[in-house]
Amino acid sequence: MKSSHFKTRSHTRAFTLVEMLIVVTLIALLAALTLGAYTYAMRSSKRRVTTGTFETIKLALERYNVEFGEYPQPNNSGQMMQFPPGRFAYDVSGAACLYQALTGDGFDQIRGVTSTTTGSASGSASSMSDGKVDGAAEVKNKMLVEIPQSIFTKKNSTYILIDGFGHPFQYIKAAAPTTPSTGTNSSSGSNSNTTPITINATYDLWSYGEDDANASMRSTAALNSPSVSVRWIKNW
Repeated sequence: MKSSHFKTRSHTRAFTLVEMLIVVTLIALLAALTLGAYTYAMRSSKRRVTTGTFETIKLALERYNVEFGEYPQPNNSGQMMQFPPGRFAYDVSGAACLYQALTGDGFDQIRGVTSTTTGSASGSASSMSDGKVDGAAEVKNKMLVEIPQSIFTKKNSTYILIDGFGHPFQYIKAAAPTTPSTGTNSSSGSNSNTTPITINATYDLWSYGEDDANASMRSTAALNSPSVSVRWIKNW
């Protein structure tokens, strides 16, 4: 009886270059789709946070106006700071004014405000912000009863209100209307306040959102660039 011997042949083979390229391409596509979805979700989340804070600020400003008969005005217009350092420069004067006006923490960033006009408990409140919004030494104009840590930050020595992107909110109070003096020819344009500094008659409030490239553009200039300001969160 003869014994049969069977030889087995290995069917294992290596991937071809074409197959490797296909696998790498699929992995790259999946990674790109995942990253794109993550980026979109993060951007949407930041915009939602910004919109929520934006509406809170508007309500607090109306309370401030009812309490003091006017909206707060930034004391140091054009105070520029970079976010992050070495990148884009933002005007923080409005955000610093909003922080103090709506939290009661200091008042040196609000034009025309003193410890007497704010009704400080002891008349000796510090004019500079210190990050504290409770205590007898604070100015009694707290419009924001609850202020989460996520909507303000300290930049250098200045406290400011920030949006969901970590950038300062932009705020400009409208200029008070002026009446031409007696005998002035109104058609000659001699009124010194003929060029409005805001779009609204009260104040302009906005966040640049994810638009870093136009962080120095003002609200009135944005009227001529609707394709730019369409990405902003604004009150006009």
